[in-house]
Amino acid sequence: MSFSEYRETKAGERKISCSECSQEAEIVFNPGKVAFVLKDGHTGGWVSKAGKEKAYRAKRNVVMAQREKDHVFKSKHQPNYKGQETGTWKDAQQAAYQDRFDAVKQEHGSLTAHQAALESAKSYDPLVKGSLA
Repeated sequence: MSFSEYRETKAGERKISCSECSQEAEIVFNPGKVAFVLKDGHTGGWVSKAGKEKAYRAKRNVVMAQREKDHVFKSKHQPNYKGQETGTWKDAQQAAYQDRFDAVKQEHGSLTAHQAALESAKSYDPLVKGSLA
């Protein structure tokens, strides 16, 4: 039904002829049977608006990915301890701790060695935290 036919039917102005007896009949407007689907998409917007929004977001994601690639600092440092590459900065921190612990333990005992090793490994904290972010 077109909008003009809908308006005529709603106003009670539209009449039709019966196919069997050729008598003129009035169409009764029953709003319970009229349904429109005007919205679509995950945004719940109009179909054309949802399509425009989807296209805009796709373009925006490409632009933002390029900006991140261009402007976000990525460290070129490789995780290492004493020139030997390790898998992660956490591994390098563990190697620094263990090396210092072993060196101090022989002279001063375990408790002092633990404290000295923690101090030595603390220098790796910013690198470990930065690699997890």
